[in-house]
Amino acid sequence: MLIFDSNNDVLIFDNIYAPTVADHFWVLDLSMMDFTLAPLQVLEEIVCPTIEVRINDFKFNLPATWNMLVADAETMQLDVVEVSELAGKQFTALVYGPKKPAADVATVNVTDYFLNRKNVGPAIGKHQMLCHPISPDSWICVAPSDTYNKYLKDCSAGDII
Repeated sequence: MLIFDSNNDVLIFDNIYAPTVADHFWVLDLSMMDFTLAPLQVLEEIVCPTIEVRINDFKFNLPATWNMLVADAETMQLDVVEVSELAGKQFTALVYGPKKPAADVATVNVTDYFLNRKNVGPAIGKHQMLCHPISPDSWICVAPSDTYNKYLKDCSAGDII
C-alpha cells in the first residue's frame, strides 16, 4: 500500500520488517470530519483476496474486503462501497489531496483479481480512512471498516472538506 507522509511524500509499504522513515501519515478522521495526520505506530500485513483498481491511469491493489469512499459526480453525495463490489459497476471515488483547493471525483475501474496477495499498510482506527495516493498530489480514502452508517450517512463532500 501507499501513504502520504507528514511531508506530503508518497511512501510504499511492501514489507512489515523494513524500517520506515515516516512517523505520521494522512487519514480522513471521521470523528472530526477532517483530513489529519495520524501517528504511524505499526504496520499490518494482510494476505487476502485482492482487487487491482485503476484511477486516473494509476493501478494499485486493495484488499477486496476493504471499503472505498465514493461520491456522486453531480451532487457530491458520499457513500462507502466495498472494493469487491466495484467490479462491473460505474463508481467515482472522492479525490482530494494535501494541496488541492477542492474535492473532485475520478472513475474507478477494476483491472484484476488475485485470490491471495500480501497487502502491507499502517494500522488505522475504526473512525479513520487511509488517504491512499493516486498521484503525487492526490488521494482517495479507503478503510477496512464500513464507516457509512455511523459517520457518513446523508453527508456530502462539503461536510468533510
